[in-house]
Amino acid sequence: MEGLRDFLWFWPHRGFLGRGIGRAMGNSCLTVSPAEQTTFKWTIDGFSSLLNKGEGWTYSGAFKIMDLNWYLMLNLRDKKSGDQNDYVSMRLGLSKSSMKPDTIVEACFKFMIYDQFYGKHRKYQVKHNFETGSTSTGIACMIPLDILKEQSSGFFIGDTCVFGVKFIKVVTAKADMISQTLFVRKTNTFNEAKTYTWNIEDFFALKNTSCSPEFEISGYNWFHTFSFLGLVSLKLLQFI
Repeated sequence: MEGLRDFLWFWPHRGFLGRGIGRAMGNSCLTVSPAEQTTFKWTIDGFSSLLNKGEGWTYSGAFKIMDLNWYLMLNLRDKKSGDQNDYVSMRLGLSKSSMKPDTIVEACFKFMIYDQFYGKHRKYQVKHNFETGSTSTGIACMIPLDILKEQSSGFFIGDTCVFGVKFIKVVTAKADMISQTLFVRKTNTFNEAKTYTWNIEDFFALKNTSCSPEFEISGYNWFHTFSFLGLVSLKLLQFI
């Protein structure tokens, strides 16, 4: 078979923006077309076992196209608003290691579900700008799960399904803006006079220097100190 095939095993982890527990598949074949390097195929062998795991996102291994590291996400039991049927949905993610703060990756591509028998592949074209604050696409509900599982459809052959992505255009451009984040600490002011009274039950039992219990005024923690040498002070303990 043409292409590079890697059989990878992964560990469970939380999906990026998906519902439920993210997971990555063993028995999955990752194929990148060597001629054009624009198409990635993800073959899942033992598809019914993945289906039995229920809802949640499954992640492919990373693959490199256009000198960038990508990964596919698959959810076999996604939902549409107002629809109780299960849908097969896909997302494309760009590895954070491929992103720079001042760049945008403009990508046009097609999600693919391969018809292994008739060649009538299910396609869904997407355009997305990948940047540091948006490293994955939105959810594309590709096909109802019931249709995918039909033996006559050609998508589900011998407990194997093939998914993929075909890149049409990828452009890396400089961001047309400069952004900064200013972190402003909350400022509290005394709008009115406030009083704290320290009642000392056994005054003569105090040590040479004693501290009051902590008290809060205007968003700050304070305490009094008292000394028999005649020194009285008010100290700020910490900001709340």
